[in-house]
Amino acid sequence: MSVNHPRFTISPESLRERSRNIAYGLVLSIGLALVVYWGHIQFPKSFNNILLVSVILFLVAANLINYVRHRRYLRLTKDHWIQIQPERVRFHAAGTITELDLEDVAAVNVYRRRGAPRHVQIKRKDNRGIRLEGYGDMEGLVQALKARIPAAHLVDRGA
Repeated sequence: MSVNHPRFTISPESLRERSRNIAYGLVLSIGLALVVYWGHIQFPKSFNNILLVSVILFLVAANLINYVRHRRYLRLTKDHWIQIQPERVRFHAAGTITELDLEDVAAVNVYRRRGAPRHVQIKRKDNRGIRLEGYGDMEGLVQALKARIPAAHLVDRGA
C-alpha cells in the first residue's frame, strides 16, 4: 500500500520577496554610486577618479553576480520540492532526488518571526546543516518534521 506524503514547494511569495531584495540592492547601489559621484564633483581631491571608478566597478560586479545567482535560483526552484516521509526526507532538485535519513538528524531548529516559521535548520550528526526556507506551507513542514523527530532533538524558537 502506498501512502501519499505531502510535497512542499517554494512559494511564489518567497520568489517575489527575493526578486524585490535584488531590486532594493540595485537601487541602493545606484544611490551609493550617485553619492560617490556627487562627492567627486564637490571634493575632487578627496573623492578622486580612482575611488569613483573602483566603487562603480565593484557595484556593477556585485549586482551582476547577485542577478546571475538569482536567475539560477529561479531556474532551480521551478523543479524543486521536498517530501517528509516516515523515515526520511526526500529532496528533489534539478532532476535529482536525494534522501536524508531521519536517524542522521542531530537537531532541528525552527526559527519564527511573529509566530510564523521563517526557516528551519536541520543539523545532521556529521555536523553539516540544511536550511529550509521559502516553502509555501512552512507550518505544515514544521508539523511534519515534529511528528517524525524526537522531541529532544527539536528546538522551536519563538513558539
